Amino acid sequence: MQGDNSSEDEPMAQMNMIPLIDIALTMLIIMMVTTVFIRKPGVNLTLPETATREGAPETVKDLTVYINADNRMYVDAQVQSSKQVQALLMTTARKNKDARVLVKADRAVMYAQVMEVMDMARQAGLTHITLPTEPKKEPIANPAP
Repeated sequence: MQGDNSSEDEPMAQMNMIPLIDIALTMLIIMMVTTVFIRKPGVNLTLPETATREGAPETVKDLTVYINADNRMYVDAQVQSSKQVQALLMTTARKNKDARVLVKADRAVMYAQVMEVMDMARQAGLTHITLPTEPKKEPIANPAP
């Protein structure tokens, strides 16, 4: 074995990539699985559908009041009573009279409940009130026979 220049004591010149690939794929699978379970806290609503949309997209400066199908009001994913919502609207009005109030109500909510929230906002002095909707889905055209 004189022609062999390598000895057993010399380090390997190549890096073993298999453990690195195993770790990378395992991390990828873990991230894919965990992102499915990450949800933003909020209220499950079925907003009415319209062909046109009102106002600009929602921003962090907006105060959003959610009304679910059970007529419960939420602000920041927390159940609020009418008095608590009124107090939040008053506080918002004191800070910024031009603040926008978004009233997101489930399509099953009574009109009177939506009007109550809008009236509370107006009483607080907030006039920029928006009723967000979902875009209407286009009906699938039936092909002619």
